[in-house]
Amino acid sequence: MTLQIGIVTVVGLLAAALVIGIVAERLRLPYSVALVLASVAVSIPGAPQHFAPSLLFVFLPALIFEAAWNLDAAALRRRWLPIAVLALPGVLLTIAFVGAGLAFFGQMPLLSAILLGTILAATDPIAVIPIFRRLAVPEDLATIVEGESLFNDGAAIVLYGALVAALVAGATTLAPGPIALGIVGVSLGGAAIGFVAAALVALVLRGSREVSLELVGTVVAAYGGYLAADALHVSGIFAALVAGIALRAFMHVSPSVEAGAAVDSFWSAIAFFATSILFLLMGLAISLPRIWHEPLLVGCTLGLIVAARLVLVYLGLPLAGIGGVRSAWQHVIALAGMRGALPVALALALPEATPHRAEIIDVVYGVVLITLVAQGLGIGPLVTRLRARL
Repeated sequence: MTLQIGIVTVVGLLAAALVIGIVAERLRLPYSVALVLASVAVSIPGAPQHFAPSLLFVFLPALIFEAAWNLDAAALRRRWLPIAVLALPGVLLTIAFVGAGLAFFGQMPLLSAILLGTILAATDPIAVIPIFRRLAVPEDLATIVEGESLFNDGAAIVLYGALVAALVAGATTLAPGPIALGIVGVSLGGAAIGFVAAALVALVLRGSREVSLELVGTVVAAYGGYLAADALHVSGIFAALVAGIALRAFMHVSPSVEAGAAVDSFWSAIAFFATSILFLLMGLAISLPRIWHEPLLVGCTLGLIVAARLVLVYLGLPLAGIGGVRSAWQHVIALAGMRGALPVALALALPEATPHRAEIIDVVYGVVLITLVAQGLGIGPLVTRLRARL
């Protein structure tokens, strides 16, 4: 694809997103849900080949950094425990339910089922956050939902890499100890690189009041940290995540009101562009006929994911101190656990030699489409109904 064709494609996608967004606004549909539904309806052959690489290396750092930059630091400190419960045990619980359940019912071998559970463990609140902002949901609740997604994305991708390598190498069993140590090392390594990237950018910008330089600095921190981590084979997601949180804290030490507003507006626009293109590409990549290749497998996987979510939210979160008077939050958090673009990208990025690759892609298509549409359409009415109790 030449540069000219690439620019024309991006402009065309943004033009389509503009039209779809206007229609969605008038019909009161969540923007991301409308994008996916419209693009699925006109899905074209060949889109999947270009979807995964563009997501992982173009859109993902921007979306992760923007979300991390806008996290409320005080709310993050107050609600770190429920975020940790949702993001870490939540990933493992989803993997356990999907892996053990599909193997028990004879739908898929255990290791392939564990890989499928890992791919689907990453939640995506992109359809939820705009609704939260429009309905003035409490900052702590929004931070829990978005913080969960940021951290479980990182955990799921790190585990995904380890499982894919083992399956392609022909492994029939997994060694939990070495895998766990590897995941910790990759995660901490990515976080360290993100922190260093943020510190270096903050040091370079120290004393500067030039708004355009601060904008450039945030881009360098987001993409520099991600690409450096990827080159060193550690977690790019944790690098972009920590870079966003740390750089915001560093820049707050000597704040410039004008620069802060400009950075916020800049990254808000970048995230909106990325979301628009990303969800259109995802819809084009999803092949509706493939969902019907494995209806029983799709149904079983969806049921297991819902069961894992309910157990996590209604049993796990009370242990983290989020039950009781905050029970209304549990209903919102449960419905906010939809799946989005990342699982589709991970499934399509699987090497051809991965066992049961076709079935995994079919199931991911079905689960992502069903959860995104059903939960994306349901979250607004639920928040409105529970608003007085939130």
